[in-house]
Amino acid sequence: AATRCYSNTMNEEGNDVAKDLWSQMFERAAAHPGAAVIEPGYDPRDDEERARAGFKAAGWSEQQVDELLELSTRRDEVAPNTSPGVNRSVEAFHGSLCDDVEAEMARQGLHTYRNVARGIEPITGPFASKAGVIMTEQSIITVSAFTFRFCGIVAKAFYRTIMLDPFYWQSDSFTLPEAKLLLRANMPIALYWNRTFMSFAMTGTNATVPFEPSEPNMLPLVEQVARAMEIFVIAHEYGHHHHGHGRDMAADAHAEEFEADQFALRLGRPMGERDRTPIWNPYLASGAGGVIILKALETLRRFEHELGAAMPTSDTHPSIDDRIARFDSVAAIEPIAFNTLRGFRVASARVMDAVGALLEEFLAVMPEAEKERMIAKRREVWEQLPTS
Repeated sequence: AATRCYSNTMNEEGNDVAKDLWSQMFERAAAHPGAAVIEPGYDPRDDEERARAGFKAAGWSEQQVDELLELSTRRDEVAPNTSPGVNRSVEAFHGSLCDDVEAEMARQGLHTYRNVARGIEPITGPFASKAGVIMTEQSIITVSAFTFRFCGIVAKAFYRTIMLDPFYWQSDSFTLPEAKLLLRANMPIALYWNRTFMSFAMTGTNATVPFEPSEPNMLPLVEQVARAMEIFVIAHEYGHHHHGHGRDMAADAHAEEFEADQFALRLGRPMGERDRTPIWNPYLASGAGGVIILKALETLRRFEHELGAAMPTSDTHPSIDDRIARFDSVAAIEPIAFNTLRGFRVASARVMDAVGALLEEFLAVMPEAEKERMIAKRREVWEQLPTS
């Protein structure tokens, strides 16, 4: 997550100034030759054929695939148009998630969302931002073109990993070395994780991640995990907006991150408890979705650094573990609920720690010649892309 400020004129209410500013910002960003926008000659039938083949291989019937693609088409047709030329599915997801977050804010009597505009940044990599319009109380909540794709792929890999031994991840017998052995014994899953992080570290996209849809009976549960991650990301940025972060240059940046996390947790618990997809969403209610996305981003940064990316020079964010430690605020005064919800966070952290530790070992044994080749290739790719 990132917080930025941009200049514009005074405006008391609404989001008109923010929408106008976003239009200008997007127009400039989309003009970059490497912007993540749909090419004029793009034919969606190519993606549909690939999707059909992938779903069929995962055990979906022709009728189920038809229904899923029809639903996707209808969703995209009514998607907002905040960022002309970006993938319509990203617009649809972002619009729906923002709607859900704002509805929960309204239920809790928090009406600052009225001053928010939305947009999709035409850049690669998983990224979210709150851009404050100075001299106003308005903000722009944006995500990159591949944020939700990253969440979806990580959610799928996470679910497959936790289902290797569902009870082990919360058990008293858990150890990190044994968890890594469990992953090594299921190498296809470990390699899928590796390809996911390598692809996003190299290109900022899922370009080299194999398209392996979930089985029909597993999809709702995978989507629960993905939704929990996505809601946390969006609600965190709304938290920055709600609390006016980024307007006081002397403010404690770490304190602002903690506060935005708590805002996301405050919204997430009732949202997760109301969700019925097919049952309540414990990953959203507990904040485990936040644990998964924060840990995933931490592992991604390690991959990027190994492939030549500079480490961040600013200290605007606390450590991931410090942030997650404060998630114990969820249901803190309700012992039974607290233990249940904390259990999901503990299991999620253990899965992601085991994955991160094993993949570090993969990186450590990569031949130097291969690493140098990939560093050069990554540099070549990223020099052609717009920066956030």
